[in-house]
Amino acid sequence: MFFSQDVVLSAELEQVYRQHRQALFSLALTITECAGLAEDAVHDAFVGLCGMQELPSGHLAAYVYAAVRNSAVDCCRRAKRELLLAGTLFTDTPNLGVANIRPALEDVSARLRHEIELLDEGTREIIVMKIYGELTFDEIGTVLDTPPATVATRYRRALLAMEEKLRRDS
Repeated sequence: MFFSQDVVLSAELEQVYRQHRQALFSLALTITECAGLAEDAVHDAFVGLCGMQELPSGHLAAYVYAAVRNSAVDCCRRAKRELLLAGTLFTDTPNLGVANIRPALEDVSARLRHEIELLDEGTREIIVMKIYGELTFDEIGTVLDTPPATVATRYRRALLAMEEKLRRDS
């Protein structure tokens, strides 16, 4: 019987996941020091792995461990970047370790989301593409058909306005 490469890959990935899921989570937890981030890292790694077109050369389990490790490191970087962004908007944000990032980010994120929702549509799009989409000003300018310098100015002005408002409300 003939099986497509996708079916074989999916079955092998599922087998690796079933055999190693606790160890993969433990690896991610060791790196992120946060159960939520560790879950996100394992999930993100498998989303990427499921999109592969062919089996990697070598041992699949080792490849999966490497993918989870890389994903956990990426999750930490993203969380730290979000916390640094929050620190620019909230001067009273405490200096937190990775293990305590998620609860602090949830509070800060809720306040930040509210302020972003109050922005005009064009500025809100710039903020969302820059912060959450991680696009450059050039890329945002292309999307909006606006000069990158104008995009950067609107972004900085919006951040300053949000920071002022949030400081007043704190």
